[in-house]
Amino acid sequence: MRSETRHISLCVFVALTLLTGSITYADDIYVSCYTSGTIKKFDSSGNGFTYASGLNYPTGLAFDSRGNLYAAEGASGTIAKIDSSGNKYTFASGLSRPTGLAFDSSGNLYAANYFGHTVEKFSPTGTDLGVFANLGLSYPVGLAFDDSDNLYVANSGSNTIMRFNSSGIGTLFASSGLSNPFGLAFDSSSNLYAANYSNNTIAKFDSSGIGTLFASSGLSNPFGLAFDSSSNLYAANYSNKTIEKFDSSGIGTLFASGLDHPIFIAVQVPEPATLLLLGLGAAILRRRHR
Repeated sequence: MRSETRHISLCVFVALTLLTGSITYADDIYVSCYTSGTIKKFDSSGNGFTYASGLNYPTGLAFDSRGNLYAAEGASGTIAKIDSSGNKYTFASGLSRPTGLAFDSSGNLYAANYFGHTVEKFSPTGTDLGVFANLGLSYPVGLAFDDSDNLYVANSGSNTIMRFNSSGIGTLFASSGLSNPFGLAFDSSSNLYAANYSNNTIAKFDSSGIGTLFASSGLSNPFGLAFDSSSNLYAANYSNKTIEKFDSSGIGTLFASGLDHPIFIAVQVPEPATLLLLGLGAAILRRRHR
């Protein structure tokens, strides 16, 4: 028994070593391509392929905690759920030109209704929990949650960003430095970034809503934004059909080109806990089958 306990402890050590050692697990970048009805998947080097097809003008993308990808289908007013094998199911329907999607910490999904000027809330099983927010919204597009489960909404119609607490009570977060804000994304330091579709810039806001210019080069009607685990920011350029990648200082490089009007971006980061369990399980299985 003591020998087995010692071996399990050794397995944990080995798994942690694998997790934190020289082996690296790269992020995957997903982008919705509006006019082709597809979602493209890219590795960290920019090599891509078609991950899902047959979508009805896909816009917003978001991952749940189980690795399922959700895509808003603007033209049909639905949200599709795509499993890790690429199989597509209808998760929700009856929306009004859904755009941005975001999950809260409890696994509820929020969808921006562009024409309805609302944000709809859905349970993890797809039950429509009704309108979460509607005050102060004008053609909402991008959604993003902070670490305190406050929801931020980009209003393309009023050039503002609203912040809503978990009860749906909203306050104005930012109203300057915005020009048709579409995509939103938080960095690891809780700064909020907004893609300005009309003036080809990305604005950066601190936690109090004070904004500065983050990037202005390499952008062509930027839409969706997303960060990877190395703090690189990806921006989907709708007009020139590219994805631009920015480092933490705002210096951009071309990440991917030749896309069919890219809209929103989602980044899937490997879960450290999952990798640890996989390493531990494999080590124990090897022990038991010797």
